[in-house]
This record gives sequence, C-alpha cells and structure tokens, in this order.
Amino acid sequence: MIYAARSVTGKRANNEDSVFVPKRGEISLAIVADGMGGHSAGNVASAIAVEAVASELKKGGPGGPAALVMNAVNHANTAVFEYAKAHPECRGMGTTLVMALLFKKHFVAANVGDSRLYHYHAGALRQVTVDHSYVAELVASGYITKEEAARHPRRNLITRALGTRACERVDVFECDWEENDALLLCSDGLYSELEDCDLVRILEESGTLDAACAALVELALASGSRDNVSVVLVKNEEVQ
Repeated sequence: MIYAARSVTGKRANNEDSVFVPKRGEISLAIVADGMGGHSAGNVASAIAVEAVASELKKGGPGGPAALVMNAVNHANTAVFEYAKAHPECRGMGTTLVMALLFKKHFVAANVGDSRLYHYHAGALRQVTVDHSYVAELVASGYITKEEAARHPRRNLITRALGTRACERVDVFECDWEENDALLLCSDGLYSELEDCDLVRILEESGTLDAACAALVELALASGSRDNVSVVLVKNEEVQ
C-alpha cells in the first residue's frame, strides 16, 4: 500500500482533526477524525480516538477483521468518554471517525459521524460510508435533495459522535478492491466545498498521492472551506 496524508488548520483558530497512516512495516490502516468541543478539547478527542483505534488493531485478537474493527472503534468511544469524565474542561467533547483496515483484495471500513471514505475504481468514485448527520437523514427520507443538503443551514449537525455517550453505534463496511484502486478518507472540511468530479479530476491528474493530497486541500480552501481540512489517500499498489 502507498499512503499520503495532509491536515491543515485552514481558517479555524486550531486544528481539531487527527489522521493516521502507518510507518513502514506497521499495520495497513488509515484513519481520519474530526474533533469537536471547543478550545483544545476537539483536538484531544480526535487524537485519543485515533490512538485508541490504532493501538487496539495493532494488538490483534480473536475474531475476523470486522469484529476487530468494531471492537477498536468501541474502545475509542470509551477512551474519549472516560477522558472527558475525568477532565471537566473537556466535558462534552467528541469526534467523528472514519477508518479503513486494508488487505490486498478487500478492506474493512467503519465510521461514526460525517467524515467520509470514498473508493476510487476504474475512473469512478463511490462514497462507501453513510454520513451520520441531520441533512443526510433528510436526504435519505426524501425530504430534500443532495444539492439542497449542501446548502442547508443545519448541514454541520451530526447525529453520532465518538465519546459523547457511553455507547455509540458504529457502521462497518466490508468491500472488495483491486490493484491500483484508491481510497480517500476525509473530514467534512474537504468534501463540503467540492463536487465528486473535483475529487476524481485531482486523483486522475496528480502524479503522486502526496501531490493529490496537497491539491485537494488547496482546492477546498480556495473554494471557501472555513473548517479544518484533512485527507488521507491510500493506493492498492506495492511499494517499490
């Protein structure tokens, strides 16, 4: 696998996002988390969640990959929740999280909140995860269109987050992928201002994953994103 990641503060005072890509020889894993809670609490929540998921999956354990992923995300929820209980200044903090545990012919993804995972295959981009947000529920129910959701005044309201309560529902996805496919994980600061065609164009035109990450972030900021912007790209290709 080849990885690239970029996370920038953008027009916010602090960067509350956290990302994970493995060092050489580590577990094949990618994570993006978008913290919330004000002051430094959002950054704390996202960092705790990313570290908890990565450390649990590195340990391994009984059960298949989907069970291990579910357990790791649940562990992260508990870690954030318990930290907030023990530190009054962090009460109410939480974080979104999207992740993918990667294998040669398939991957296991999970998400809580509205950070997303896309699968790029044969020139087409597909959103794998489902946003846990107020507007996503309205779209699913047929009350508004996807285009209306992008402009809705409550588009930033999420319905699930890690760490805000003792237990949280986690969505897990098991998907196949092929050689030269790519995954794009990102916070809403990236996709909120871009169309899928923008994402595809940059993936196709950029010479490297690092260049694609930089171009995606730059375009999101230029298009008006006022949030932190984070993206992780993974390509199903052997490292030379």
